[in-house]
Amino acid sequence: MRLLAFWVVITLLAGCAAGPSGQRTKLYWPPPPDTARLVYEATLRDSNSVALPDTESRLQALATNAATITGNRTQWLVKPYDIAVSQGLVVVSDTLLSAVHVFDLPRKKLFAIGWRGQAILVKPLGVALDAGQNIYVADAGLKQIVKFDKQGHYLAIIGMPQDFSRLIDVAVSPLNKQIYALDRGGVDSASHRFQVYAADGKLLKTVGTRGMGNGEFNHPAQISVANDGRVFVLDSGNFRVQIFSPEGDYLDSWGKLGKGLGNFARPRGLAVSQQGYVFITDSAYQNYQIFDVTGQLLTYVGRGGGDDLPGQYMLPAGIAVDETNRIYVVDQIRQKIEVFRLLGDDEQ
Repeated sequence: MRLLAFWVVITLLAGCAAGPSGQRTKLYWPPPPDTARLVYEATLRDSNSVALPDTESRLQALATNAATITGNRTQWLVKPYDIAVSQGLVVVSDTLLSAVHVFDLPRKKLFAIGWRGQAILVKPLGVALDAGQNIYVADAGLKQIVKFDKQGHYLAIIGMPQDFSRLIDVAVSPLNKQIYALDRGGVDSASHRFQVYAADGKLLKTVGTRGMGNGEFNHPAQISVANDGRVFVLDSGNFRVQIFSPEGDYLDSWGKLGKGLGNFARPRGLAVSQQGYVFITDSAYQNYQIFDVTGQLLTYVGRGGGDDLPGQYMLPAGIAVDETNRIYVVDQIRQKIEVFRLLGDDEQ
């Protein structure tokens, strides 16, 4: 793909409205006459996003005042932060509710985990899924990673509180099932690094310290593992992406601070697709940018705006890409997840 501009076309922003034939207008980026590269597909916010309640359910919810945070946590996003997706299972951490939402799209269900039962979450931040759709939650309050199965049943604890200064994210390798835990550190801490754990939770290696050199970090924000096992770290305080081998050896880095496209200002979310594209949200630019593995900017989507419309963000955070080339981006302030799809060559 080449560098593409993001455009908001007024006629397309009515994309939620039906056209003369009754079909919904699709939103493409960029709009004609440029070749379209992405299409907006959906917004996830609450239980209505996965299964529209019938009239009786709606009336019952109103009568019992179910639409309250304390009454029913499973119904909507309150302060979403990070996201992970696999085979229709969309997992979203919610820092205000101290819980993790699970959108089970194939079964048209939405439920929350970690707010009751054997494992109570305190401050869930990063989330990840493994090949078996087990859910991993990096909890900054517990300073541990909590593992659940896809139904939300507690499975295990990974790491000890003394392992971390400020645990912020987690990733799982699709190759060797190793677990990578990202420690953001603090102003007075040198623990800006990531820990490598075996699948059974044994600590294998610690990588990095605070600094600006290769393999060093300054308030890293997110970690992701590519299909080939390479580890990508969003080194937000150094305004770059660093790449490591599965064993944690430094390989490469790219990115810099700047005001223009292709640079970073407040990078927050990181994802790597199966094709090797790198997706990064930036809350200063209010968008997400797509790079190739060498750091070449390919395109971007999003801008700030007063209207809650597709592609308009206030505080983009976590981002994920699934096996179908669908992109899921979190907006914390607007309490939503927008879903886009990369178009194939035959669709352009």
